[in-house]
Amino acid sequence: MTIYGYDVTLSDATVLLALFTAISAIFTALAAVHTRRLAQYNKEIITQSEIQHRERFRPLCFPMTNKREVIADFNEVLIPSKTTMSPDGIYNTFPDPRMQLIFLNKGLGPAINLRFHINDIRNQRITKDFLVSHVLPPDEIFEFTSKIPLLSADHGDGKTFTMSPHDIISNAYFFVCEYESMFSGDVFHSIVAKGYQDPALADDGMNQWRLNRPITPPVEFEPGLDPAKPIWPVPPEGANYPAAFLNFPSQPENGQPK
Repeated sequence: MTIYGYDVTLSDATVLLALFTAISAIFTALAAVHTRRLAQYNKEIITQSEIQHRERFRPLCFPMTNKREVIADFNEVLIPSKTTMSPDGIYNTFPDPRMQLIFLNKGLGPAINLRFHINDIRNQRITKDFLVSHVLPPDEIFEFTSKIPLLSADHGDGKTFTMSPHDIISNAYFFVCEYESMFSGDVFHSIVAKGYQDPALADDGMNQWRLNRPITPPVEFEPGLDPAKPIWPVPPEGANYPAAFLNFPSQPENGQPK
């Protein structure tokens, strides 16, 4: 057989065919590797884009005072009951201990299942969860007013744990707000601390850093749920924690749920 003026035998043709086949296989393998790398690169781009999208439309919820300022003085939002006497000798009793807050969503995405609780200086829960709102759209507020109920829990051994509303007010140090993203389902929590430059808050010798906190602390935003545990007995392993504690809805002054 003559190809381009060259006599090519059957064995030569077999060798050439094998060579072309090998070269084709090499190029096919290189193309496959390149395709896999391109697919992996595209996958990483898509993943990063999804992460950026989820982060961009993340809700950012936190409590404020009625003046729409970050909470520094807890007396602005935790209001104890009190009795005063007017100049004419008449006693006036103010409502039961209560809290008045405004919750704001400064993120670009809506928040769902917005709730909060109060922790003490040792970062232990001293209240159950207060349900604020099922949905809080971006840049919207929710005005929250509720009585501070007596906290009571059964130890399971016949003993009952109780904490009065006044004890809650005096021990309150952290407001912790928990919520979820409507778009991604991710869970977040924000923390607002008292932040006073008060030596009494560091008298246990283990919290000297609190002496350096600013008078008006910033809001701390964290992923996930608040890891703090309650000071009362925790529910059984099979319980839906913390949703089992969503039993304190917002209450207006007339006592009817919002």
